[in-house]
Amino acid sequence: MKAIHLYGDSIFDNYAYVAEGNAVTDHMTECLPKAITHELYAIDGDTTSDTIQVLNRTKGTFGAGMGAVLSVGGNDALQAAHVLLKPVTTVAEALTELQSIADTFRVSYGAVLQRLCELYERNNIRICTVYDRIPIETIGLDRSAMTALALFNNIITEAATLYNVKLIDLRVVCADPDSYSTISPIEPSNKGGRRIVEAIKKSYAI
Repeated sequence: MKAIHLYGDSIFDNYAYVAEGNAVTDHMTECLPKAITHELYAIDGDTTSDTIQVLNRTKGTFGAGMGAVLSVGGNDALQAAHVLLKPVTTVAEALTELQSIADTFRVSYGAVLQRLCELYERNNIRICTVYDRIPIETIGLDRSAMTALALFNNIITEAATLYNVKLIDLRVVCADPDSYSTISPIEPSNKGGRRIVEAIKKSYAI
C-alpha cells in the first residue's frame, strides 16, 4: 500500500470536534508506516450527493497500491430524519415512507461506489457502515432513528457484496460511549478516531 485516500464526511474530517492533534488524520499520520501517505477528501457535512461531486472532479485513475476508504451516509440519514415525525395512519404507510428514502439512498450510494470502482482497484477499496451507538437523545432524536438507520446500513453492507469491496463495520468499531465527541455526539472522539484508524490498518493488513 502506497497511499490511502479518505472520502465521505466528518467521520474522517473531524478536526472541529476534538482537541488539536486528535483528529482522524492525525491518527493516520501516527499509526501508518511512514512509507504510506494519506489524503483527506472527506468534508464535514457532506452527503452522498456531495461525495460524488468530489469524486467526479478527479481526473484519471489511481494505480496499484492506492487505497480508498469511504464513510458516508450519516448526513443522508439526518436529512431524512423528518420522516420519523411525519404523521401516518398505519405501520404499512410508515414503512412505505422509509422504503422510499432507502431506495433514494441506494441509488446515490451506488453512484458513489461505482465512481470509486472506476478510480481505484476494487481490492483496495474499503467502505464503512454508519455507526449506531450515538447518544441520540442529545441531538433531539429517539430510538426510532436507529431503526431507520438500519435501512441505510443494510444498503451499505449489501453494496460491499455487490461491488466486491471490503466492509469496515463502524457499528462494532465505535461500540463504546467514549468513541463519540463531547463537542458533538455524532462525531468521533479522539478514542473513536483512533479506533477507526486501527480498523483501517487491520483491513489493509498494514
